[in-house]
Amino acid sequence: MTATAKPATSRDTARRRTVTALACAAVLLLPLAWSAQTGGAFFIPGDPQAGLKTFFDKGCARCHAVLGEGGATAPDLARAPAGHLGASEIVAEFWNHAPAMWETMRAESVELPPFSETEMANLFAFLYSVRALDDPGNPERGRRLLAEKKCIACHALGGEGGRAAPDLRKWSGQRNAVSWVQAMWNHAPAMQASMQARGLDWPQFSGTDVTDLLAYIRSHASGARGRMYLRPGNPAAGRALFGSKGCAQCHGLAASGGRPGPDLGQRRMPRTLGQFAAAMWNHAPAMAASMQARQIQRPQFSNEEMADLIAYLFAERYFERTANAARGARLFEAKGCAACHAPGSGAPDLAGGRANASPAAIATALWNHGPLMLERMRELRLDWPRFAPGEMADLMEFLGNGQPPARAERTGSGKR
Repeated sequence: MTATAKPATSRDTARRRTVTALACAAVLLLPLAWSAQTGGAFFIPGDPQAGLKTFFDKGCARCHAVLGEGGATAPDLARAPAGHLGASEIVAEFWNHAPAMWETMRAESVELPPFSETEMANLFAFLYSVRALDDPGNPERGRRLLAEKKCIACHALGGEGGRAAPDLRKWSGQRNAVSWVQAMWNHAPAMQASMQARGLDWPQFSGTDVTDLLAYIRSHASGARGRMYLRPGNPAAGRALFGSKGCAQCHGLAASGGRPGPDLGQRRMPRTLGQFAAAMWNHAPAMAASMQARQIQRPQFSNEEMADLIAYLFAERYFERTANAARGARLFEAKGCAACHAPGSGAPDLAGGRANASPAAIATALWNHGPLMLERMRELRLDWPRFAPGEMADLMEFLGNGQPPARAERTGSGKR
């Protein structure tokens, strides 16, 4: 008997497309979970590739899309909300929207799938990683930008444009924005001098400008043979580069003030690779002037070094370092947690460091036990609390009794 292949479902198609998109962006997906088992530091608990499988196996793709592939009844988790989300903010978003998700699943007779803490950690790693990816870009808009930003005054592409700088087709096979970040950084001083000599202003990029430009440039690549990919970045190597290349002389990572450059660990920093490239380009003249004034030699980066550095910066931003246990204690009371989670209340006693306050543990407990908690709160006529940015990190800091959950996870010991 010959077995017949099953027809592909829309879910299968969505999964294949998403897997393909993420495989092309492995420079971000693989390094963030660089663990002690591979000889590196333990940066993000969980495996983003396993999290991709969990996303489909648990039925998340039934309602949610990722990079435009999946359900359409709930937000695309790679794009909404638009800003940066670290581990604690993913928990907060999860918490705030959980009742609506449960109601929708109940109305559609969808069984609530249970999660283990490992599965939740993998899912979080996947969601964080995928949010750093850009949309494919609009080549036609990129073509217009090439002229509007005066790039074509110096660079040629496809035989048209200036001759003062290399033909951009030379780099059209680059499939990753990291390579463009590296090229833009290394050549910025020469470009700035050339533009000043020609009376051209330094162009500024915003939104999807960089991804649209790259989409247009890539459209001139001469087939798959000309495509160039990077190995996955190594956050541990990137951490060493952050010091050895002099980045730490001007920039901190959620550190105290006193440095001339912006703190690269802050929530308001660019979320995606394309946005990161645009920010580096926009500030290149100011950075050059600051380094010259401080007599700091401008470092050069290879493609691999830039991949390592960016992997480190993005991995570091997964954790919340400004959490405050005292604020968390006040939130524990103000949000009504103490009404149920106190000694003798019947619900688990969460205060006093008795709770596993890692993001994955909190989210797992919420998902597996939340519907019963919501039902009990309705019986008691208690409102479901909502968390503003930063509040969940403070609450977890309090629940961990002064031990920041993120830092405990980063040791790689598995202890909380």
